Amino acid sequence: MELPQYTLHHTIKRMVIPRVIMLLILAPVFYAGVWLNAKLLSMQVPGIVSVLIIIVLLVLVGLQSLLDYVRFQKFRYLFYTNRIEYEGKKPQTFLFADFTEAKLKQNFLDKMFNTGSIVLSKTFSIGPISNVTQIKTYLEQLVQYYKFTQERYRVQQAQQKMTAGQSTQAGDVVQAGQAV
Repeated sequence: MELPQYTLHHTIKRMVIPRVIMLLILAPVFYAGVWLNAKLLSMQVPGIVSVLIIIVLLVLVGLQSLLDYVRFQKFRYLFYTNRIEYEGKKPQTFLFADFTEAKLKQNFLDKMFNTGSIVLSKTFSIGPISNVTQIKTYLEQLVQYYKFTQERYRVQQAQQKMTAGQSTQAGDVVQAGQAV
């Protein structure tokens, strides 16, 4: 089994904090919907029930945040000599043979958290990660090394074929000389 040369994890805070903010915005909307339904039905909601609903919503937001944190910690990118494998919600593999260029991408949230993504193809990107420019440089060096080793291997194979062909021709000449 081949060991990865480098392992890279997502920036967890970049993935969890926006989800927490979204849940904190949606929780009051949910509470307002419950309150509006009670008003339309001419029901009086006691203060203790309102406090309990708010506490339950905050506990649910906290629990969901914890679950997201644990789930996102398992996501990672494994860099090998010839590919990158993503272990996450939807596992993927990107072969260096398919590499054309790496593009940096940063949206509003990435700028806030000092993170970014590296787009390698239409179907594969690495991110959100911190130190995105250093990772991009490392990735380009890995691809360059991969292409260099592939070219060296092709040259060695061609040289072996040529030397094998020459030794076969020399053997044919020696055999022809012995036959005369």
